[in-house]
Amino acid sequence: QEVSNKVRDQGFRRAVVNAYEHRCAICGIRMLTPDGHTAVDAAHIIPWRVNQNDDPRNGMALCRLCHWTFDEGLVTVSSRYLVMVSQLLTANTNVAGHLATTIGRPIIIPVEESLHPDHDALSWHRSKIFRKD
Repeated sequence: QEVSNKVRDQGFRRAVVNAYEHRCAICGIRMLTPDGHTAVDAAHIIPWRVNQNDDPRNGMALCRLCHWTFDEGLVTVSSRYLVMVSQLLTANTNVAGHLATTIGRPIIIPVEESLHPDHDALSWHRSKIFRKD
């Protein structure tokens, strides 16, 4: 079981990261080492534990900071593929840095339309994970 989960994880990761050409969908960072290590992760839009969906359309390539803020509901993506940022991101003592500049910007999407993030998955994320305030 553990081996099949590793294979599943790697297949999803490879498909998503390659579809986004190693660029973070939210902030746009693209960094690769000479030996192929990348700064982006393959993030599930609807967490795998919820629906066991490894379809690449249920994923986006995100750098570790954007992945964490997405999972925590501090950022999400609109139905028009625009970045939405929770007011909590800049609340209190938070210093959002470059993430504050992503508000309302279009995300980076794969060239191949069949790999664009699924609208239903994004809608689920906005309603179940995103922290509006």
